[in-house]
Amino acid sequence: MKVPAIIALVLLPTLPSAHSMSPGFEVEYAVSTAHSKTYTITNDYEFPAVYKIEVFNKDFTPATDWRAEKTTFNIMPRNSKQADIQFKATTTRKLIVCSTLTEIGKENEKASIISRVCSRLIINGVTR
Repeated sequence: MKVPAIIALVLLPTLPSAHSMSPGFEVEYAVSTAHSKTYTITNDYEFPAVYKIEVFNKDFTPATDWRAEKTTFNIMPRNSKQADIQFKATTTRKLIVCSTLTEIGKENEKASIISRVCSRLIINGVTR
């Protein structure tokens, strides 16, 4: 039983990770009808990559009433970029914010393996 655990611990650091996004799960209280949130997207690949921001409702249908000045990010290897997103916050919203790998390399080739990292966001909206 100990041998498989040791093998897993030895191999775990060598497994490549695609990318990350933070923060993870957040519950926030809006102070106005427009709520802003900043996410950090990190490219952990050894090559440049392009990531797209998407926002979904908790049932993974596309969310409405959100906007970002920029939704596509070109990120160099081992670097991060900030994604600033504004949400309409007139009710309680349960959202899933995702960054999805779309292109790789300096030539922006379409990625053959797509990675998607998501964060949950609950916004307790302003009530009148």
